[in-house]
Amino acid sequence: MSNFTVPDICDQYEHIKIGDLFLNSYGHKNKFYGQVETVKCEHSNSVVKELVQEDGYGKVLIINHTGIELCSMVGDQIAKAAFENNWVGIITNGFIRDVEVIQNIDIGMYAMNSYPKKTDKSKGIGKIGIDVKLGSVDIHSGDWIYIDANGWVVSETELKL
Repeated sequence: MSNFTVPDICDQYEHIKIGDLFLNSYGHKNKFYGQVETVKCEHSNSVVKELVQEDGYGKVLIINHTGIELCSMVGDQIAKAAFENNWVGIITNGFIRDVEVIQNIDIGMYAMNSYPKKTDKSKGIGKIGIDVKLGSVDIHSGDWIYIDANGWVVSETELKL
């Protein structure tokens, strides 16, 4: 992992998009970056569970939770599967659970907060690889995200750090 800070990236690059959705770190790593894979979920995380079974080497999964019902998009099983399949991290504009377990998994995990209720387990609900919006920032699969305790930024291309 490069020795970067998000403030330094903001000072050096003008073409980046600066995140305005404020997130908390829950994983063992609080600084990471990678190429984005997006998923949009309303009230079921079944597509997330399927996606983290794939090799995620160098990738960060961004989950756009669009449902109105409070539920966690990520729990310890998904975090563990993502780690085992080489995902760098997961970011969601929703909630996670099993915080005390996830904090010991060597993966990056940012979310709005924790909430103990699981999602509806309906299969096939959600879309992978579509444009999502976190706060006011549009994010596309293939973009690059950089995140640390200071905040997060998105670039269409990998930054030279």
